[in-house]
Amino acid sequence: MSQQPAPGGSSRSAGRYVMPTIATLIVLAILAFVLQNREPVEISWLFWSFSWPIWLLLVITIVLALIAGQMLLMLRRHRRRKARREARRDDY
Repeated sequence: MSQQPAPGGSSRSAGRYVMPTIATLIVLAILAFVLQNREPVEISWLFWSFSWPIWLLLVITIVLALIAGQMLLMLRRHRRRKARREARRDDY
């Protein structure tokens, strides 16, 4: 018994267009966000004061938050591995 492809083509050929379509939509959303948020904002922190566009401030904030999240996940993973190693050592 052989399996026949769907009448409209195989599901693999349809899946080939999913990722490029999603990537295109993400790029268009980012472009729209940047174009709508070009106004500069004044930022004061401690002794520094500077002016940046809103989109740049938000992108930098998101990137820093992602980096901090990854660092916390790495720390958590390290602690779990260390606890597993110590538990195995105690079993012997």
